[in-house]
Amino acid sequence: MKCPKCGTENPPGKIVCRNCGTRLRVQPGSQVAVRWSDADLMTWVRADVRRLLIVSAMVIAAGIAIGLSLR
Repeated sequence: MKCPKCGTENPPGKIVCRNCGTRLRVQPGSQVAVRWSDADLMTWVRADVRRLLIVSAMVIAAGIAIGLSLR
């Protein structure tokens, strides 16, 4: 898909231009359906769950540290 702003050719399925960051609009009738494999989706889900657990642990640890410092 060609960027309407800078003219850079972008791969199918891109949402924003890789050169200038302009949002790419899909033209009616030329919609590109991106299909992800189950393995790719599970990899992303696992990574997201891992990040969620890390952030949750950090928030809990910060809460405990703040709670203990207020005693």
